[in-house]
Amino acid sequence: MRNSFQFSVFGFRCWSGSIPKVLIAFCIAVNCQLSTVNCQDVHYTQFFTNPLILNPAQTGYYDGNYRFGFNFKAQWPWATSQAVYNYHTESPYVDFSFGERKIKVGWFGWGFSFLNDEAGDGRLTYRRFSSSLAYHQAFDKDHRYILSLGFAASYIIRSVDFSKFYFNNQWVDDEGFNLSLNSAEPWQKETFGMLDLNAGLNFGAQVSDMVKLDFGFSMLHINRPRHTFYNQSERLGFRYQASAGTNLKLGERITLDVNAYYTYQKKASEIVFGSLFGYGFYESRSRLNHMLYAGLYYRVKDALTPVVGYRYKTFRFLFSYDVTLSKLATPARGNGGPELSLVYVGKWHREYNGKKVYCPRF
Repeated sequence: MRNSFQFSVFGFRCWSGSIPKVLIAFCIAVNCQLSTVNCQDVHYTQFFTNPLILNPAQTGYYDGNYRFGFNFKAQWPWATSQAVYNYHTESPYVDFSFGERKIKVGWFGWGFSFLNDEAGDGRLTYRRFSSSLAYHQAFDKDHRYILSLGFAASYIIRSVDFSKFYFNNQWVDDEGFNLSLNSAEPWQKETFGMLDLNAGLNFGAQVSDMVKLDFGFSMLHINRPRHTFYNQSERLGFRYQASAGTNLKLGERITLDVNAYYTYQKKASEIVFGSLFGYGFYESRSRLNHMLYAGLYYRVKDALTPVVGYRYKTFRFLFSYDVTLSKLATPARGNGGPELSLVYVGKWHREYNGKKVYCPRF
């Protein structure tokens, strides 16, 4: 970006040297308050529901043959009068697992995902088309311990409508901003594309019939693609992501998932952690097909997020709402961020040894 100095408020991107000093001061104040949580890339509070974005090594890492998912997130709805959802993100994905019958001690995963993100009055848009491939190696015949390695390639399209922004040269005394005036901004294009490469590792361990652990690490933007609307050499910074989770079976009906997530990019970081409690209901004497979920997650120095949901067989729906705790709660008029996720897992044949991923029996 111009002068390599960019701010983001309500999804509205502002550049130094191009806006009034009072707005720059406001942006700096907000940015300083949130410097530990304001990452440059798209993020979800329900990070654990979109595995292909979280870590390509989780592609095909589930008990089944195919999986469909969808995530939606809006931030600060109704905070401005221009639009109900001035900042929103959508991401459908599908992945497949195969090869377990021939390999027997492992299998492959292959997936596709699409991500659309729009922010601010200038409709700063981020669209990403991705394909990921992973291999999962089991270290025992029951698949209790599994190491996964994954890679992903994405094509990203960025666009923005500069005619919607306000610049110094468009200010008219006693009148305000006149967008019909030439902004004199040296931008070169309103749309550009780039190739992005990612990689990751994941390790899963069923340490007992009651406890399952997962640890993952991924690195995004390995090739550091060029990322600017101006004629400059600005590139995306490396983004590191780490996640950890445990699934506790506290009985035939009760489960507890505890998850944590950390990401770091260009001195900006984000930490999210929390837990999800599940209580099951029998459809028949042997089938625990219904489960209700309730939980709470916390994004450090930013938001507290209650979560509720429901699962029927292999279809799960979760809804959460970010309750903003930072100083942005005031300019956002108390609005946080609704988010939902849908996941369905299916099978088209019986897997090797009954289960790809070890599942305890009670």
